[in-house]
Amino acid sequence: MALFSSSFPYLPLWVFGLLFLVGLIVSREIGHYLRRRTRRAEGDHEDAFAMTSVLGLLALLIGFTFSIALGRYDARRELVVNEANAIGTTWLRADLMADADRDRMRDVLRRYVDARIAFGNARTADEEVRTYRQTEALHGELWSTMLAGIAPFRDTARGSLVVTTTNESIDLAATRFAARQSHVPPRILRMLGFFAFLSAGMVGYERGRQRRATTILFVLLTLAITLVLDLDRPSTGMTNVSQEPMLQLKASMSPNVAPAAAR
Repeated sequence: MALFSSSFPYLPLWVFGLLFLVGLIVSREIGHYLRRRTRRAEGDHEDAFAMTSVLGLLALLIGFTFSIALGRYDARRELVVNEANAIGTTWLRADLMADADRDRMRDVLRRYVDARIAFGNARTADEEVRTYRQTEALHGELWSTMLAGIAPFRDTARGSLVVTTTNESIDLAATRFAARQSHVPPRILRMLGFFAFLSAGMVGYERGRQRRATTILFVLLTLAITLVLDLDRPSTGMTNVSQEPMLQLKASMSPNVAPAAAR
């Protein structure tokens, strides 16, 4: 499988990091080999302009890609908070229904929150899709239960309050799924890999004998690029969005917790 594929997730991060580091070292050795083959005349000054230029472009590209990945991570984190707020408001507005309808609505909401927590804690792409399918199955039940509960006052402002937050909760679930499926464009990642290996070759050509220093540089480059991929992997990465807002919402839905006033 290609390191920079168009499908997610790629390889495990530690495997990717190891292979990427080996690729950088191999590129350095190729550059050093080409340098020995050209054999500049003794006493010639080394021209490091090309090497420093490519390294500068690589640093710019890493920063640009990191910014994209961090922005998507922040968007996913904000969506968790927004969805928890929307579901929590729906929970409170269920008090506007008759007692029996309210209890049925809240029973569905409890199961719905469990499904959303499972979605947020998914650790593989397949598990992410499977848990979202469970969410979709609950959407129909949640909507039909809500419609039955507001039937006596559907065309009133009170009914509109319940419909609005229920609809918002469903919409945010779809938005979260789309956000988790959205990644740094593979073309940018491939270009990042190309620049990294080209830079390693230039470093080998100009500084091939300084293996210790260049290896440390390659380790740092590998860590930086691995961090970008980590932020861009909501399921398989190690830097995951906290599900604490959803967990707090679930705790507040406990039958032993007195509900607050409807918003």
